[in-house]
This record gives sequence, structure tokens and C-alpha cells, in this order.
Amino acid sequence: MTDGSTASTAYAEVAPDARLTGRHATLTYSVPPHLDCVEVGQLIWAPLRRRLVLGIVVERHRRPPEPRLVPRDVHALVEPTFCLAPLQWNLAVWLAEETLCTLFDAAAPMLPPGVNSRAVEHLVLERPPSASERSSLTRSQLTLVDLLATEGELTLERAQRSLGSSLASIISALETRGLVQRVARVRNRPPDAPKVRQQVRLVAGAGPPPARAVRQLEAFEWLSQRLRARPDRALPIERVLDVTGVDRAVLRALERRGCVAIEDMVADDTREPRSAGDVELTPEQLAAWSEIAAELRSKGAGARRHVLLHGVTGSGKTELYLRVAADVLARGASTLLLVPEIGLTGQIGERVRERFGNLAIVIHSALNDRDRSIAWNRAASGEPLVVVGPRSALFAPAPRVGAIILDEEHDSSFKQDSTPRYHARSVARKLAELHDSLLILGSATPDVETFRHSSGPGWTRITLSSRVGQRAVDRSGLVRPMSIPAPVARIIDMRAELRAGNTSIFSRLLRDTIQSRLDANEQTILFLNRRGASTLVQCRSCGTVSSCPFCDIPLVYHRTTQRVMCHRCGHREAPPTRCQSCGSDAISYYGAGAQRVEAEVRQQFPAARVLRWDHDAIRGSTTHDALRARVMRHEVDIIVGTQMVSKGLDIAGVTAVGVVNADTYLYLPDIRSAERTFQMLTQVSGRAGRRSGGGAVVLQTYSPQHYAVTSAAAGDYLAFYREEIEYRRSHGYPPFKRLARLLYRNSDETRCQAVVEEMADRLERHLIAHPEISGVDLVGPAPAFSARVRNRYGWQILVRGDQLLALLSGMTFPPGWIVDVDPQNLL
Repeated sequence: MTDGSTASTAYAEVAPDARLTGRHATLTYSVPPHLDCVEVGQLIWAPLRRRLVLGIVVERHRRPPEPRLVPRDVHALVEPTFCLAPLQWNLAVWLAEETLCTLFDAAAPMLPPGVNSRAVEHLVLERPPSASERSSLTRSQLTLVDLLATEGELTLERAQRSLGSSLASIISALETRGLVQRVARVRNRPPDAPKVRQQVRLVAGAGPPPARAVRQLEAFEWLSQRLRARPDRALPIERVLDVTGVDRAVLRALERRGCVAIEDMVADDTREPRSAGDVELTPEQLAAWSEIAAELRSKGAGARRHVLLHGVTGSGKTELYLRVAADVLARGASTLLLVPEIGLTGQIGERVRERFGNLAIVIHSALNDRDRSIAWNRAASGEPLVVVGPRSALFAPAPRVGAIILDEEHDSSFKQDSTPRYHARSVARKLAELHDSLLILGSATPDVETFRHSSGPGWTRITLSSRVGQRAVDRSGLVRPMSIPAPVARIIDMRAELRAGNTSIFSRLLRDTIQSRLDANEQTILFLNRRGASTLVQCRSCGTVSSCPFCDIPLVYHRTTQRVMCHRCGHREAPPTRCQSCGSDAISYYGAGAQRVEAEVRQQFPAARVLRWDHDAIRGSTTHDALRARVMRHEVDIIVGTQMVSKGLDIAGVTAVGVVNADTYLYLPDIRSAERTFQMLTQVSGRAGRRSGGGAVVLQTYSPQHYAVTSAAAGDYLAFYREEIEYRRSHGYPPFKRLARLLYRNSDETRCQAVVEEMADRLERHLIAHPEISGVDLVGPAPAFSARVRNRYGWQILVRGDQLLALLSGMTFPPGWIVDVDPQNLL
């Protein structure tokens, strides 16, 4: 290539979907003339070694590479073509810097759904070989050429099956000769056909079934109430089954009697938006809405507009979210409404669709490929929408976003635990800045960091201190709210229960509370924190927790080594047989799970209908929505659940909550253990008595004086915050300093420890060599809390300080390392 032609050649710096040396390392490719349309942010196929990989164009330029380097051509654009918008690219660059990941990893959440899984490599015969060329080809090469000449374009997989070979060297040789070309395509999706569902309609003029067919009569009457006035309408069979609780056999029996018709019909998902004017706000909500509306109108000049909506459970935060979304829609923009987990999208998504009809869409990873693509394309179309989903919904490609709302913003589920390890709250702040939109963080138990920030510039803090109960319709048609009291919480000292001779996991008060609710045909939630599966060593007589003699944190029992161990300094000792405080031999290792609690409930309340609601119960056709429907139909008297039942559930029949052990997270060696305990207890307590008041909460604990427990029982967030913020200040923890967790795992424990100690030395040397990086210190190395996972040992280093990114961005972390900036837990 001459100097002139080199200077005229266009090049692209590409961030590939591959591990390279250096986080921001790119590969240089030449841009062939037929792909001159390639631009920054474009998703392309690029050759890497002997395969094609996805890549994103980072830069276009005409700088010639080093003479010894001969760039390969960009292979092709991804079909259908996709290019990150400038705003998305800015977000990806920021995310890569903040989470210390590659540019491709940072951009990956913004790519069209299924682009990786639907990529298929094809082989195409560029031209038939001449006679002289055929004589120089090997038998395998000729076989492939003839196959392509006969069959036309083939997928690589089909060609490999036909020849019984990987074809790697064969294809490479034929490519070099210009005979065969590899083409990577995104598998064509069939056109979206109308969605067909079984639907149920009443048969005109049909009478009810006989009274002896009780279940048929119940279903018929329910259908009649909803369809009598509109005999031309039908309801999806899934909705009829979920709400009435009957099975398909009952509906088929009604069909045989001529009462209903079950037909395959094109689903009509159209819903008319409902005005918010028929829902009257409480005076407290009205005042809050006035402040939020003022923030919505203050757009411009790039000013930060952040709102912390601090409202007790049941205070009507969701109604305010809906009014924000309505205001933003009227301005021609979209709203992103985020919930902590996929399991909560059903309940809040239904409420949003009731208000906004088809202007509401739900996006999450559990949707099938078709539905997720439809939702993604609607968001990208520019149509003003209300997008509901978990943290991944932040990356919906809506070009104009007027408001971003994080409901239950304190929840740890908003932190992604795989690359890129982002927190939705941080991404939402950046996205709001890029869109110049309003950010609303809502919670009854705000994250301590959020609450402290909310007193700073650019923030508005709004408090809702009263619960909103049932809403009654008055003569004018307005839906008027009634204020209801918070549930009454009682703290039960389980040490006193033991001294009284009660060895059950249920206190006497909790047993009486459950029985009284059963007698009144009301429902009870029994809550046990799943995280408590990690064993805690505690004396049941006095409540003393075995602690490290050198560190102010509890010792943790390890079954594999049969030792208790400090995860701060590594101190190990034999597990205690007697309490060091009172001398009692009543030493317990706590780790009771939801299944054990369920078994105890069934034994003590044999007539009760019991449902266990945890991750183990969600399998096959059993979904969150299905379990919630059973509870809403009052097919269940007692719900035994983990964190799933503490988040956002609004169940009218639940009037009592029992927390089996409030201490399960309290003494884990994590800086947020007290905060998580307070949040957990407050949130689950808020599930009781949400309609008519009179709710009861029983908190069982061996630490009745701990400020996290007493503050939760009193519903006093400020009391908790005052204690917690001083603890954080004295130890230099967030929000006063940032943290990063560097975790390394290896199947060889000795090797694992040596690698981590070597990394600590490198970090120390880097700090010495760069005195401009100040105020950063290292904690560790020390064993990880989960010392062995799948036979891989773990050691970790904590980096603490406001300039930790300056330190870590200058380091290279080999394979096996996990770098988590701003970790939400250290376990």
C-alpha cells in the first residue's frame, strides 16, 4: 500500500466483545469503501483471530497504523443495523469509567434484545473456482465449495454438520483465495403475527348452571357481572382462571352447558387511559404533588433536579408516581418507572396500565424474545410512554425522557452483580442529567447515603408521614381517601421466652396473634430473612454474639473447617461451647430457613392453609403473579416468606406480620447490616393493615435494645439515621468515603492468598509512586465472607477513599478478579 493510499484509508477503532489488555483497549480495523457509512456507536461484526465478534465503533480516523501492523477490514454491519445514539454513547463511556469495565461491556445493556443469542454465521460462495484453482484445492475444500455452489448460502453450523468438521482451516484458506466469504447475520425474526389467545365470552340468552354446580355457578356469576353489559366482549381465559380460582375443566363444563363460549381470538390488549382526576389526594399528598409539579416545571439550564420522596409504607407514593407520568406524557416525553425486582413488575405494571392504557409498557429480561423486542422497539420509536421494569429498564432506548422514578430506591436489587457492576441509582442520576429530566427516589426507608445527599443542593426532600387506607366513592363520584393508623409493633425478647421454657421458634405472643387472625378469617405473613442462612454463633440465654477479640465484628462459623473466623483480620479459633458472658451452654448456630418455619406452622396450626413464598417456590408454572393471585383470592391463611414478601406487596387481607428472627442480618460482617435490618423490618411491617388499620406486628429478636430494631418498631427513620450516620462517620464508611471491593477466587487456597497479597503490594507501590492520589487506604487482604464457592477459595481487598477510581483505573486486573466499585454488601 502506498503512502497516498494509506493516508486516504479510513480506519475504525473498535471495542470488541472480547477480553483485551486494558479496559479501554481497542483494535484498529480498516473500513472498506462499501462500509463507509460506519459511524461512532455503530454495532459491527469484526474478525478476531479465526472468528467474528460483535464490536462497537469508538472512533473514525485516518491515522495510519504502525508499519508492522496490517489492519483487517471491518467485516459487516450487524443486520438490522444498529447505532447507539450520542446520549447512549455518552452514558456508556461514563459507565465504563465508573464501574471499571470495558466499553463494550458498558454498552451491552443498551443493545437490542437478543442480538448476541440470535447471531448466526453464514458461508457464501463468492465466485466459482477456475479449473486451475480446483486442481490446487484439497478434497475438503472442494467439497465445501461444491456444497455452497449447490445449496447456496449456508449457516456455518449446517456446513460443519454436512462435512463433519469444524472447517476452521478450510474456511480460512478459501477466504484467502477470495472464494468463500463469511457473513454474520442476526437471525431473521418472523413478522409479528397477531397474538391469539383463548378467550371466554357469555352466550347470549344463556341462563346460569344449576345451583348444585357450585364452582360453575361462581365462575358464571363473576363473568356475568363483568360481561352482561357488553355481551360482545370477552375476557382472556388466564385472567378468568387467576381471579376466580377455577380450573379449565369448570369452564369447559360451562361451555358444554351452553353458558359460555371459549374461542381462539386475536387478543385485544387495548386499554383506554383513565383520568387521574377521579382519585382525590390527601392534604399531605396534595402538598407533595405541588412540590413535585414545581420541580417538573423548573426544567432548563442543566440544573440538577432530584427529589427524595420519603413516605411511610402505604402513604400513597405510587399515586404521585402516576401523576408525574401523566404530566410528562402531556409534555410529549416518556417516564421510566423502576421497581427492585421482576416479581414486582406485575402488580405495579397492572396499575400503570389501568391508568395509561397502551401507553404503558413493561420491559424485563424474563419476557420472551418476541414481547421484549416489541417493547424495546416501541420505546425506540419515540412515542411518549411509561416504561415499567427492574434496573435494566433504565437502558430502554426512549429518545426523550422527562422523569425517572426509582420505587423502593434503597433496595439492594438495584445493584447489578455482574459486569457492568452498576447501581441503578447512580445510572439514573447520570441519565437524568443527560436528558435534563426529573429524578424521583421513593422509599419508606431511604438509603442512608441518599438521605444525607438529599439535604444538599439540587435536591428536594418530601415527607409523607400518614398512611392512606381504603378509598370510598362519594355521591359525586370522587374516590376519597381515608387515613389509617400504622400497625402496632411489639418487640419480643426471645431470651425471655427461653427462660420461660418456650423452646419454639414462635413466641407466645406470635402464636396468639396468628390464632386470632385465623379466628377472624384474616391473613398473616411470617417473615424470615433468607440471608440468615449464613450461621451466626449466639448465646440464647443472654443474646451475646461471639466476636473477634481484635475486631469489632462477629465471628462466623465455617462448617468446612469447623472453626469460627473473623473476616476482617483472619483470626480463627475453635467454636465456643459456653458463653463467654454468662457461662451458659445454650450456644446456637442460627440458619433456620423458610422451609423449617413452614413445617413448624403446619405442625402448630394444622387447620391453616399455608403458602411458602420464596425463590424455591418460584419454579415451572408457579410465578410471583400466580402466588399473589392465590393470596388475593384468600386461598391462603398464612404466608411464610423471605424478602419477596417484604417488597411492595399490597394485600388487603393481611392484618398481621410476624418476623421470626430480626437478628439474621444484624450481626453479619457487613457495613450495612444495621441498615438492612432496619429497612427489612420496616418494609415487612408495612404489609400489615394496609386497608383498614388495626394491623399487628411481632418482631422476635435476641437484641431488643439494638437501635435498628427499636427504631423499626417505632417507625422512626430519623432515630435510626442519627445512630447509623455517626457509625459511618466514625469508621470512614459511605457516604463519607467511597469503597471498592477487589475479590479474587482460585481453586488453590494458597495460590489465592498469594495472588491477593501480591495485588495489595502492587496497589501500595502505586500509591507511593503517585502522591497526588491521596486519602486512599487498603483494608486487607482477608478471606472473603463466602470463603469457598464451588470449590474456589476467595480472598479480598477493600479500597477506601474518594480518589479510589484514580488508583484503580491505573491498574490491570488479570482474569479471576472481580472489581466492584461502590459494593452494596461485602459478604
